Amino acid sequence: MSNYDPNQPGQPYDPNSGSNASNPNPYGQNPDGQNQPGGNPYGQNPYGQPQSPAPSFDPYGQQQGGYTPVQPPAQRPKTLQWAFLLILLSGIVNAIATWFMFNSNMFANMITSQWSLLQEQMQNDLQANPQLADDPFLEQMLSSPEAFMAEFNSVMSGFMITSAVISIALYFLVGFFVGRGVSAMRIIATVLAVLSLLGLSMSIATVSMFGDAQAGMLNALIVLAVGLGVAGVVFSWLRPSSEYIVARRMSRRAGYR
Repeated sequence: MSNYDPNQPGQPYDPNSGSNASNPNPYGQNPDGQNQPGGNPYGQNPYGQPQSPAPSFDPYGQQQGGYTPVQPPAQRPKTLQWAFLLILLSGIVNAIATWFMFNSNMFANMITSQWSLLQEQMQNDLQANPQLADDPFLEQMLSSPEAFMAEFNSVMSGFMITSAVISIALYFLVGFFVGRGVSAMRIIATVLAVLSLLGLSMSIATVSMFGDAQAGMLNALIVLAVGLGVAGVVFSWLRPSSEYIVARRMSRRAGYR
């Protein structure tokens, strides 16, 4: 260990002493005058942090790191267009089936088979409310099941037309938004399709019991309506449809409309 102390008087100058002894090159260069690879010719960054390379830009618009900006989805796939058409056809066939069911003998047979119970219940209601007992309209309806059905059909005919128009309009709206790629409406359509399948067996059993000769045609229309609706929902869940719906949702989050 050297006893050299530059602070003591009378000591000769030693150029190898002090902090330069551990770093013989104070300017960060090699002895031959060339800069070290990747080094700073002026030494370390005065802020103590390594210098970061300058940002680079992709001339094709893709950012560094492989991230691609969100783009609006391309044209709607054919699967969503088929979903819209099938759901709309399901609504039309369902309205036709309801109309034929109303104009068949199905409701008359149902009322006739339960006429005694229905007549007894209505008479009990009239006795509970004496003001209705003198109504000639109600007396005529209670005289026979045929008279009751005649009055029932006259009242329900306008209601059936209105309900058929509303049904087609609702099917159109559901199919339209499913075809546009609205995820929430696709879920609603799926729930409705499942409910239709669950009620299909009950509808077929009821029509077969009271439909007489028209039961076969009515059951065929009911099955066709449910099948078209289920097929439309299936098309909306196919891979091209799902990819388009996901891309549409991401683009809307990114600000596209």
